[in-house]
Amino acid sequence: MLKNFLFLLFFPFISFAQSNVGFSKPDSADIFVEYGDGNILKKANDLIENVDAQAFLTDFHSKYPNTFDKNIRYVYLISSNVDDWEMKLYDERKSQLAFLKNYPNLAKLNPEFQSLVEANIRWNYWHLLLAYSIIRSNIDTKLTRVVSLPAVMTEELDPAKVYDEKLMMVESYRNFLPFFVTYFNSEEQKFVKYSDQLKAISDKGNLAQKYLKGQVLDYTLTKLLFDNCGKLTASSAKFWISQIVANDYRNLLLDHCKETLNKKEEVAKKKDDSKEKLPNGTSDYPVLIGIDGKQFNFAKYKGKVVYVDFWASWCGPCRAEFPFSKKLHDGMTEKQKKNVVFLYVSIDEDPNNWKGAIDNLKLDNGDHGISEGGWASGVCQKYKINSIPRYMIIDKNGTIVRPDAPRPSSPETIDLLLKLME
Repeated sequence: MLKNFLFLLFFPFISFAQSNVGFSKPDSADIFVEYGDGNILKKANDLIENVDAQAFLTDFHSKYPNTFDKNIRYVYLISSNVDDWEMKLYDERKSQLAFLKNYPNLAKLNPEFQSLVEANIRWNYWHLLLAYSIIRSNIDTKLTRVVSLPAVMTEELDPAKVYDEKLMMVESYRNFLPFFVTYFNSEEQKFVKYSDQLKAISDKGNLAQKYLKGQVLDYTLTKLLFDNCGKLTASSAKFWISQIVANDYRNLLLDHCKETLNKKEEVAKKKDDSKEKLPNGTSDYPVLIGIDGKQFNFAKYKGKVVYVDFWASWCGPCRAEFPFSKKLHDGMTEKQKKNVVFLYVSIDEDPNNWKGAIDNLKLDNGDHGISEGGWASGVCQKYKINSIPRYMIIDKNGTIVRPDAPRPSSPETIDLLLKLME
């Protein structure tokens, strides 16, 4: 009841209600309105409901109709060429900022309301510019590359400066965020379209975590998953949902993706139940599959110290640790190398992605295995792994002495391994 009440209370923030004028028409796709921070929405709503603010917005919409109606603007961009579209947006932004600056009753407007208007104008430019690339690319399924914008058009948009928690009250900024993640991830991929949608979503999630944080990150990840949960496996969806801090967003996604999650989870469980067990197993270690397709488990390395690295091909933080792992291994003597095993255990859904990453990343300083099933895999279930990278140390007797060991980049790691070799 409280959630519905808040939604009705704050609804004028984005509406053209009979007694209130806001920045745009109601948009059911704006999940922040119903599930975001109510205090932020109330502050924005209070600024807009002011009589002088309402008068300004009425005059503004009279001169610039449909400026913030993204659905109408998306239709226009489809029939425009990129130069005309950018010039139109540039001239529009310049004219609208001048309208605000020269407004006859500017002195009556709350300075915070003025900042809100200015932010909506500025971020609407970036939102609609990036939307040109992504929407046109998605419409034309025959394209093998994402439509890239001329570099001069985006050079002022620094990804490192996009994050600003205060801007969450700005509707245009919220509209911009999903396009920001998609466009700049495409740029990192040299604008080649993905054939693997699971990897596409994971890469976008990693980019969001690279540049965003707090409520901005929570909202962006929620929007990404809300629009794409049908393309994810159950285990990958669970992982990304676990990266979201806000309970309301997590509950929204668990409910929205429920049917897909349950269906895929059943498949994962059946696949896990159908696996062959190791013959004459000597421990309850989970079964791993080597690059050669043969099964093994940690018991294979009894008599040696094992440093286990749980990772996946789509995990950016995992890749960031690999140079440290190699340096750690290469810094050992030949005698020490004979007494230790660096074991990389992947939880990739697709074995081809796992094998491809091993080659591309040149992970040649250890052994490799995959625990099939992603987040529903044997190692994740057995060792309660809900985030990666994760590390584990097993001593010469096969006992797990550090179930949550320090990373390769930690100075503590080498001392732990050398002590166990003694």
